[in-house]
Amino acid sequence: MSSYYGDGARSAPAWDTLDAGYDDEVIDQSDYQFANRDHILFAIDGSESMHTPMPDERNSAGVIRGKSALHQALEAVVRSERNKVVTGPADSVGLLLYNLDPEKVPASPHGTYKPGTYVVQAVRQINPSDIKRLVKLLQTANEQYDEQEDSDEPTVEPPILRKTFPPCAPKNELNIADVLSTCNFLFRDGGTKLAGNKRVLIVTDNDDPPGSENRAPARTVCSDLEAYGVSIGPFFVSRTGHKFDPDKYWNDILGRDASDDIADQAADGLEMLSDMMCDLVIRQAPKRKQFSIPLKFGGREGDIVIGVSGYSLVSEQKKGQPKLVRMRGQTVEEVAIKTVYTSAETGGDLAENQITQAFQFGDESKVKNILEPNWWESDEHQRQQEIYAEELLKLERARRDRGDDGDEEMDDTVAAPDTLPNGRPRVVARTRLQFSDNEIKELRSLGIEPQIKILGFQSPESLRLEDNVKHSFFIYPDENVGAKVRTSLTYQMYTGSTRTFTALLQSCVKLNRHALALCRFRINSTPEMCALIPQEETFTKEGAQEDPPGFHVIVLPFIDDIRDPPKAYTDNLTATDDQTKEMEKLMRKLRFKSRKYVSDAYPNPALAYHQEQLQALAFEEDFDTEQFEDRALPKYKGIHTAAGAIMSKWKQLIDDDERSRIILATKGPVKRAVVEIDKDDLADVEGAWKKGSLDKLKVQELKDYAKFNKISLVNRSKKADIIDAIQDHLDSNPPGGAKKSKS
Repeated sequence: MSSYYGDGARSAPAWDTLDAGYDDEVIDQSDYQFANRDHILFAIDGSESMHTPMPDERNSAGVIRGKSALHQALEAVVRSERNKVVTGPADSVGLLLYNLDPEKVPASPHGTYKPGTYVVQAVRQINPSDIKRLVKLLQTANEQYDEQEDSDEPTVEPPILRKTFPPCAPKNELNIADVLSTCNFLFRDGGTKLAGNKRVLIVTDNDDPPGSENRAPARTVCSDLEAYGVSIGPFFVSRTGHKFDPDKYWNDILGRDASDDIADQAADGLEMLSDMMCDLVIRQAPKRKQFSIPLKFGGREGDIVIGVSGYSLVSEQKKGQPKLVRMRGQTVEEVAIKTVYTSAETGGDLAENQITQAFQFGDESKVKNILEPNWWESDEHQRQQEIYAEELLKLERARRDRGDDGDEEMDDTVAAPDTLPNGRPRVVARTRLQFSDNEIKELRSLGIEPQIKILGFQSPESLRLEDNVKHSFFIYPDENVGAKVRTSLTYQMYTGSTRTFTALLQSCVKLNRHALALCRFRINSTPEMCALIPQEETFTKEGAQEDPPGFHVIVLPFIDDIRDPPKAYTDNLTATDDQTKEMEKLMRKLRFKSRKYVSDAYPNPALAYHQEQLQALAFEEDFDTEQFEDRALPKYKGIHTAAGAIMSKWKQLIDDDERSRIILATKGPVKRAVVEIDKDDLADVEGAWKKGSLDKLKVQELKDYAKFNKISLVNRSKKADIIDAIQDHLDSNPPGGAKKSKS
């Protein structure tokens, strides 16, 4: 698969160039794993030790400068926010620095909290303006950092970071209880919009902060955050010559076991933070609930009723519709769309009660209205207009008697009756049949409420693969929420749905049957016939659930949904045993190591291309199309290395197969099979040439010989011209050195 940019087919390398060395690439899925809606608050320690640059390292290429822990943590935050602008626009990110000098740090535009803390970004929805300020700060810091490359002196922290985030004295460092309280305040200030996964990510290098003597306040604040639904994720940074020990303080207040930080001790906190930021930049549609309706089975009318919810396992990712906006200087206003219906005759706006639905029936100019005279031209309409004029005159006289200006207005609409006296829907404008809104809904639904009603059970032989023409749904019991079916003005709840659903599923699996049901999934959908395919619950080797238990709802097609095969349709040729064996070897070589296709590893290149363009535009950066990576392009070198020899052998088997020489010759819209000519079937053209009697052969025999020997007959349709072409060819290339006899 290739995207709309470039030419993937032409850019594919030639077969011979694939013999060069190739290192097997492992697919990196970290950028495209699933992430739930997140609200993250970064709490970064801004103490003096966090400002200290890491030691410089030397290698064959020269000196590798070491950035400070604060510098690297801020870069990880920016990298996460830049990706979330596109991949998670509904997520929220905040940034808090603590252990700063309260006398030197500027006032935060997001409010004042504990002294020594500075709120760089409040916990709110991602927006490019906040990120731009932080990006500009780091760009300046990186420029000051790069200026030290030619110097032999040890690396010094960029002045912009110390000026923007001045550290406090060690004796004035904050108690962790105060820091966590500030995090709690920031989440609470975010309000109810912060629904979802809430986390505080702490980055620090101090394993024994102030407050170690009395840890009860810190434990209490941690409990408050947990009760509010906020989890705490620590990232511990080891200083030069000092290994971070979480057992001193952090494991105690966070309630972590010693075994929880085994992985933390093996990897540095900054590396863990960078890896986690990659895991957050996912773009995958969540499996949202599509409907919640009752499922009926048993008896004639469905005596057993349970609640089920349906989920769409396959959804199409789109770029999204652009919004209409209005530019007003530096601000952008979204345009509100409003639909107004106007009268074709008067041009005036019409109210909702003046509009109804009518269907065209026949030609109004030719069909005479014999069912009912046009009401708008009837005496009844004229009489109502006179009554309206009299009422208007009385209203004017009453206004004059009161002596007021008269802001009161009369409704000047005169509506036609909805139905005839016998209850039959009206016929308006001769050939337009009018229906009420309820009648329109009933026409679509056939009077069936949203539900799944099982009509019977079938064996698997009753289904065909070609009957699956739409994306299926997956239903699961919905006992906690209940099936939402409107009865009057209440919602019904179904208890015992899980138990009954499980019994139905197990019975279908045991008897090897699937259910045939009449389904209407939503209020605005039409009834459809569906097959409910049971699926057992399966587990991985580690004991985790791999496939959930439930039913796949396959929407069956109606007869007009099935198209006839093409007129020129022919049956496929069956491969030979040798060809099948070679293809089996090829498939074994090219299959994934996990033996399972992971779609998350191959994002849609068109969407990814569009998203990177949006990101570059949002941050006012240049977008280089050459740097874009299309992960969906085939890895030609890897394929050639793994199975190049097998593909060559399989191709040779196909070329040696006589059936492969059958070609389709097209002449206009008609296609016909033309079999390649065998040499034994040719006429003795060469013998006739030696005897000088080519003119005695038939035209078709001459054409067959010319085609077999690839003699061009362009613009040579006459027999004499064909003979001349063959004679010129044989004169230049005499068979076996023979000479033509003289006549």
